Amino acid sequence: MIKFVGRLLRKNRIRKKLILYFMITTILMAAASFYTYYNAKMLMNQMDSLFVSNISLNELQGTVTDVQQYLESYLDTSHSDSFRGLAGSKNKLQQLSQRLSQEADYSPNGLLQRDITNMIKNYLEITDNAVLAKRARDINRYTSYYNDANRVYGYIDMYISKLNNELLKENTQRYHVVAGRIDLVQMINIAIILGVILFNLVFIILITYKTTKPIIKLSQAANEISRGNFDVPQVEFDTDDEISVMASAFNTMASSIKDHIGAIEERALLQNKLKEQELQNLIMKTHLKDAELQALQSQINPHFIFNTLNTGAQIAMMEGADKTCYFIENVANLFRYNLKKLDRAVSLREEIDNISTYIYILKTRFTDRIQFIEDIPPDMPDIEMPCMILQPIVENAFIHGIGNTEAGGIIALSAKSHKTCVEVTVSDNGAGMVQEKIDKLLGKGQTEVQSQDQTGGVEAKKGHTTGIGMGNVISRLNLFYGQDNIVSIDSAPGMGTSVRLRIPVGVKEEAHV
Repeated sequence: MIKFVGRLLRKNRIRKKLILYFMITTILMAAASFYTYYNAKMLMNQMDSLFVSNISLNELQGTVTDVQQYLESYLDTSHSDSFRGLAGSKNKLQQLSQRLSQEADYSPNGLLQRDITNMIKNYLEITDNAVLAKRARDINRYTSYYNDANRVYGYIDMYISKLNNELLKENTQRYHVVAGRIDLVQMINIAIILGVILFNLVFIILITYKTTKPIIKLSQAANEISRGNFDVPQVEFDTDDEISVMASAFNTMASSIKDHIGAIEERALLQNKLKEQELQNLIMKTHLKDAELQALQSQINPHFIFNTLNTGAQIAMMEGADKTCYFIENVANLFRYNLKKLDRAVSLREEIDNISTYIYILKTRFTDRIQFIEDIPPDMPDIEMPCMILQPIVENAFIHGIGNTEAGGIIALSAKSHKTCVEVTVSDNGAGMVQEKIDKLLGKGQTEVQSQDQTGGVEAKKGHTTGIGMGNVISRLNLFYGQDNIVSIDSAPGMGTSVRLRIPVGVKEEAHV
């Protein structure tokens, strides 16, 4: 008999598992419904406990009344029993007041609670003062304090009554609403429980026997897939129930797995190709950066040959024209700097010395039209920077800033050392420029490599000894330091222009301009 039962269970194990599954489902759903019912009852009990707040307020109100009565008795008789009763009532009142304060929020009722606790605090202070005045036999003072305490007591009693009424109304409304909902939930839960139990019993008996055969077919197909054979034929069924849905989902899953594996292999191949392409792009970017630096350098074309100027200086010296000789030597030094320093980085001091040479030439040409102010600290760090940066900025200040000024033009060069950078500023009191032109100029420096100045085109090169525009300067600085916030410009029409360079300390590009 035992062997027969074992064979029967083994033969129908899938059916038995399904029956057990649906029975467990039924039990769980019934348990969930009963648990919901239990929670509803618990909620009802919690709502009943809402009226505890009214009880607490009544206790608080009674305690305040006790304090007032003991105070009157003590002030009238000075009896020790009245004093002890007053002290005990005050301690109890303080505890109740603290608990009320902790429960207060920022709702209208919460604000009433806060008002009550504040008044109780004030009331207790007044009673203390009244007792002290009584002990000091100061009749006027303790009479005054008693009157104040009596007045505050009236306010407290009124506010407690008001809050008690509001809470009673609110709790009563909430109680009726929730009680009605709980009754409805109870009826719904009972209907759900009965319906689920009846439906599951009927469904389990009918569906279990119909699902055994198609599930076995699905199991066989799943075994084939588990062995790595993804070319299994589509599983077909004649049934029109949930098993057909499961069979369709299984067929879709098998096809998706096959497609997914192929997609994974294709994606892996594409990733390898992308990695190779990224490596090529990095190499290309490096070459493009080098080419860009070379292109920037190729834009700098001097217009004079310093060897010829040196010859002129020697002739002037032989003729005794020392001033002319000194002027020609400065011009030669200016263009020697332009020619020989372009293939490497220079120091900030070299750039400043070159500006001094350039300003000397301008002053010689234009005498009193311009005034040059230099503010360079002697302990300024001698950091490296690209060549021919300051001279184009000073040229712009002269040509486009104070070029049309007959007299009183000022160009200032200053430098300040900070922890992370050296701030070099070139400013003038000339014509200035609109914000739109500043934005265009800074945008050009970040995105273009051109030798135009802020006026654009061929007009920007007019009067320049270097042929270098602000776009060229900004681009070379950004590339040299690998940052795009080196240059800032402050200007307004008629208010002059200030170009500020924030040169990083200890940061430079390996491939110098």
